[in-house]
Amino acid sequence: MDQEEEKEENNSNIETNIPDNEIKLDKEKFSKGIMTLLSPVIEEMDSRIVAVKASQKELSKEIERLLAELQLFVEAAEPPPIQPSIQKLITARKKLTTTNQTLKTVHDRVERIHSQLSKETTIEYTKIEIVN
Repeated sequence: MDQEEEKEENNSNIETNIPDNEIKLDKEKFSKGIMTLLSPVIEEMDSRIVAVKASQKELSKEIERLLAELQLFVEAAEPPPIQPSIQKLITARKKLTTTNQTLKTVHDRVERIHSQLSKETTIEYTKIEIVN
């Protein structure tokens, strides 16, 4: 301790009339009380931290094992042959497109015929009315 701190401590002790040895005993009791209070909490936290570390290590090993198994699966598995199916779908799409174009052409022809028949019918009705 510094000389100034000792003087301040002595001055405070003089003012309160408490002897130095009693102050030291009170400090020791306070320290022991805090240690008694905090020791179980610190020990519990320490043991839980150790358990978490062990759990993390176990989890890491399990993840590594799963990755190794997945890698074996990926290397061993062959993708299914889908190229023939894709080719069939492309052929079917071409046929569907051709069929749709043919249907549109037929529809247009039917519309023209219908339109012409409507005109002829109207003309004939007009002729019939004029003759009557």
